[in-house]
Amino acid sequence: MPSENTLAFLSQLEASKALMPAVILIAGPQLFLKEYTLDACREALRGPGRESQSFQVGSGGDFGAVLEAIAAPGLFSAATIAICRILRARAVTDDDVEVPETRGSRGSDDARLARAIELAKAPSHLILLYERDSAPAKVQRQVEKAGLVIVCNKPFESQLPQYATLFARRLGLKINYLSAETLAERYGTNLAAMHNALVLAAIAAAREKPDDFLRSAAGAADLGGDLFQISESLSGDLPLLALAMIDRAVAVGRDPTELLAVEIIPALRRLLIAAVLGMQGQGPAEIAMEISMSPRSPRLTAITNAARRLGLRRLARVYREAIELDANFKNGMVKEREQALSGLLAPLLLDDSRAARS
Repeated sequence: MPSENTLAFLSQLEASKALMPAVILIAGPQLFLKEYTLDACREALRGPGRESQSFQVGSGGDFGAVLEAIAAPGLFSAATIAICRILRARAVTDDDVEVPETRGSRGSDDARLARAIELAKAPSHLILLYERDSAPAKVQRQVEKAGLVIVCNKPFESQLPQYATLFARRLGLKINYLSAETLAERYGTNLAAMHNALVLAAIAAAREKPDDFLRSAAGAADLGGDLFQISESLSGDLPLLALAMIDRAVAVGRDPTELLAVEIIPALRRLLIAAVLGMQGQGPAEIAMEISMSPRSPRLTAITNAARRLGLRRLARVYREAIELDANFKNGMVKEREQALSGLLAPLLLDDSRAARS
């Protein structure tokens, strides 16, 4: 069957409608989602008469033990759930190049795995989790024919409240849409932090309603500790705060390349869209639709106000410079990346700060 996105699969799994074929492959760039999906699959397949075994295949390993476990269940179980983690250290073979399948070679090992996937049948299950972003094309194609491929990509902004609600339900919590939006706005695509907040809400559920706990936790949280704080500060009432937060984020180990690509450029893009639509006479509803945000969100009001304050010409110039800087970062042409980030934003934010004081 074709590849499935993570949110759709988890939603179907929660509703007991997900198909659980004999082979499941989990891949993609989102590490937390891969681990979360693996746990969900393990939980769904757990049951009497099923033995779970875990394996790791690294740079010098092969799939021999995994395939034996699937082919021959244990003496005291009718089926085996073999969970195989393929480590990042194991190089991915180039499927476009003919590799001789000599005994013990990497090509031979992947070919054995592909044949085993083709022959795999329930009630035993094989779950393959690739630590790399993608699996070998030969293996993935075979799983798409005989099993299920779950691709854990970065979620879209419009999916974040759905993830919050899904995580909550799987923890036995019931939260309202406002709480889901609060989590989405606060943690952005940092789904691990979002899930941790809900775990804390579940722990506190005996003494405090989850919605009340999440609102109070969001209000009392430390400024600058979470993923989209810098991007939010660009559209806030204290524009110079973004420069201080960049310094702090780099000081605690965040990569300037990530800050630019994940926070600053998307924030500038939202501001630019709001400025363009504002110039065209469009209202909050149209702006919200274009930037995938709820019309009732306080964050939308802040973005609209900041776009009007900063102006279309300045935002367009800085956005163009940000795209160029991102390319230079990735090409290795910029050494002092933290200073480059501050240099990108300083003219925009300093002018805005002076305008706010006048």
